[in-house]
Amino acid sequence: MSEDSSEFKPLPRRRRKSSGGENKPRKRQAVGAGTPSVPRRTSRRRTIPAEDVTDAPRPARRRRAARKNSFGWFKYVALMAFVGVGGYILLNLQPAPPVVPSDITPEPNATLVPTSAPFFPIIPLPQILPTAAPTLTPTPSIPEIAIVAGHWAPEATDGVPVVRDSGAVCPDGLREVEITKSVADKTLAMMERRGYRTILLQEFDPLYESEPRFKPRVFLSIHADSCLTGSDYSYATGYKIAHAQPSDNESEDNRLVTCLTRHFDQVAVKYDKPFNANTITRNMTEYHAFRKIDSTTPAAIIELGFLGWDRDFLVNRQDEMARGLAIGLEEFLKGKTCLPATATPEPTETVLP
Repeated sequence: MSEDSSEFKPLPRRRRKSSGGENKPRKRQAVGAGTPSVPRRTSRRRTIPAEDVTDAPRPARRRRAARKNSFGWFKYVALMAFVGVGGYILLNLQPAPPVVPSDITPEPNATLVPTSAPFFPIIPLPQILPTAAPTLTPTPSIPEIAIVAGHWAPEATDGVPVVRDSGAVCPDGLREVEITKSVADKTLAMMERRGYRTILLQEFDPLYESEPRFKPRVFLSIHADSCLTGSDYSYATGYKIAHAQPSDNESEDNRLVTCLTRHFDQVAVKYDKPFNANTITRNMTEYHAFRKIDSTTPAAIIELGFLGWDRDFLVNRQDEMARGLAIGLEEFLKGKTCLPATATPEPTETVLP
């Protein structure tokens, strides 16, 4: 059944009972001075009319009060100092370089590798704990120049030289070994001053037994010839240089003989001591040391002169002879051809009477 809205009547409101038992209507309390009020939240911005926008002053911006920190700059300085001192200590914590033993021979032809300098200068600090330097084992270096002092051997404890062959001896006591040892020492000293590694060998050196493949860059044996005088031995003068026959390295052997001949001849011709190719014997071309070193080592033997007719030259011109040999060896080691102005005469074996 449809209900008409005009016939709807609300229910009566229930009233509270008063203390006196009567129902009285509740009165709304009027807002007054005794009534607590809640302030209405409004925007902080003040609305400014459009016409006053240009002339109205901008509201002042509130600034936060800066906090006072008296240690602010100090902590940054302390941090930088700490980092700097720490880096400095790390740079200086390096082991001491090892001490190179005195028996190690420096390599003159070694390639030098440049090293970069440190960014900061390193000042040595006092070492707190001692560090043991590593022990370096010296490696044997093969000499570049090996020279034999003909018929020489070191003296034994009793003062007697241990030699198998004393070499040529003159009637007045002049010995071949005195000439060969002196010229060999002078030649080696000149080569060492030029920066070469050298070694002096005995006539029958123990090195041949310990190193059968002994292979220096160049090998030279220095000798002097017999003490022959008189009209029958007028041919017994001058010097001679030869290499092994047959040779396993003929081109380099020939170049070595050519270099030595060219520069030694410049000394010998001043004293009328020619190249005496006719007196080259098998004792030179089949010299025993040629068979005791590596067969491909460039090797030669020289007879400085005869103790008889060339006595003054051998005794008094040793510095000049050594200089000629040193220049010839250096020219050979530098790879020069050393072609002489005139061809070296071909040697023919001469049988001495």
